Amino acid sequence: MDPEYHQQSSYFDVSANRFAQNLLSELSPAHELELGALADYLSLPPGSTLIDFGCGSGRVSLYFLERGYHVIGVDVSRKSLNDLEKYYRTHKNPSWGRFESRLTLPSAAKVRAIAGADVLHHVNISRYLPLFHRLLVPGGKIAFSEPNSYHFPWYIHYFTNHIPWSIEKGIMQCSLFNFRRLLRKAGFDSFTVRGHGLLPTPLFNSFPNLCRVNAMRWGNFPLLRLFAFRYLVLAQKH
Repeated sequence: MDPEYHQQSSYFDVSANRFAQNLLSELSPAHELELGALADYLSLPPGSTLIDFGCGSGRVSLYFLERGYHVIGVDVSRKSLNDLEKYYRTHKNPSWGRFESRLTLPSAAKVRAIAGADVLHHVNISRYLPLFHRLLVPGGKIAFSEPNSYHFPWYIHYFTNHIPWSIEKGIMQCSLFNFRRLLRKAGFDSFTVRGHGLLPTPLFNSFPNLCRVNAMRWGNFPLLRLFAFRYLVLAQKH
């Protein structure tokens, strides 16, 4: 097993290192805006199947499952997948979509969409974007939310929360210019890298209107976008 793969798997096998499952049943305004923006871009027909790459505890998967979409959850952490499967079995109702989990991307599947949050900076992006392109049907889309390497508070967050740099060092791939370059190289002709939040979006959870303005407008102004809190990486295969 690749040493970095093993390290990521071991780190996220620990539940405290994942998105807290007790927050999944009622997402904060910041997370609703983030996931809503991904869903709006994907514009999937009812009952579609998508891949949640790096599904972890299920922040993205459950958002789509609750809305009737079928989800293939992919993650390197078997314990994360087991916990997500248990949560799904416990909480699902008849309106939810089907869920299946995998440790690796399916080799032959063709899907309408691949989505994820806080995952691309844990992998070699230049390797995975072409894989995503191959798995999509013509007209299929990808939608990811990732930290911006030019947003300095991320490094304060890692330091103050004792998150190992070896786990988060891939953030250095996540700049506006690098995302654009890698999307072109992977064969995506139609794409946008949208700034999401100029200031950290969770700061405004108690002020929903301000939270929306920060997330949807401030971080996407032309020059300010370089320093946005997050990037929404949105692309379509033709």
